Amino acid sequence: MKRIVALGMIAVVLGGLAWMGGRLTAQSGVAGADSRSRVALLNLSHVLKNYQKAVVLNNELKDLASPFQQRAKAKATQYEALAKEAQAKPDQREQYEKQARQLKRELEDLSNETQQVMAKRQDDALVLIYKEVQDATQRVAMSQGFDMVLSYNDATTSQEYWSPMNIMRKLQQGACTPLYFTRGMDISADVVTALNQAYGRVAPAPGAGGGAAPAPAGTGNAPAPSATPRP
Repeated sequence: MKRIVALGMIAVVLGGLAWMGGRLTAQSGVAGADSRSRVALLNLSHVLKNYQKAVVLNNELKDLASPFQQRAKAKATQYEALAKEAQAKPDQREQYEKQARQLKRELEDLSNETQQVMAKRQDDALVLIYKEVQDATQRVAMSQGFDMVLSYNDATTSQEYWSPMNIMRKLQQGACTPLYFTRGMDISADVVTALNQAYGRVAPAPGAGGGAAPAPAGTGNAPAPSATPRP
């Protein structure tokens, strides 16, 4: 009799534990559903191509490098002409070789000068743009309720997306690259809009030192282009 009562008590206790466990599981399931993290994606290639300030800085760097490139091209042309003359006049080979060595040293000096002038400007621009992209990404993520934003680099047109070079890059790179994601996860266009709106408030007005800047992507009436082509 005592054995039967004991077994009955154990059954009651186990039943109570099972009921409590079911309630806890159900409650934790609801809580888990409410607290799921929301993750977004950011295509840095799309952002850098469409952020107007990045475009302006890139053009400024190109203008800064242009005189050096022209000088280097002129010296390279001289070097090629000298090599042809040396072949045509083997009796003056020693003289031409001396001139060629001088031109080679001048090209090396020009390369070092270009590097010294360009390096700091490029580094400063790179750090500045990245900080602004990160700040805009944080603002957009907080406004849209995302808990995490993962960045990646991918093509911005279908032609680039399916190019052998881009496919090879995807196969070789070590970072994680999304193979599929729903369109709402990619906030690249929203970040571009936030960046261009902020830049538009401080950018020089048209005619105040340069021509009118192209309209920023995502701020006009037309919808912003998709950050990554859909397969």
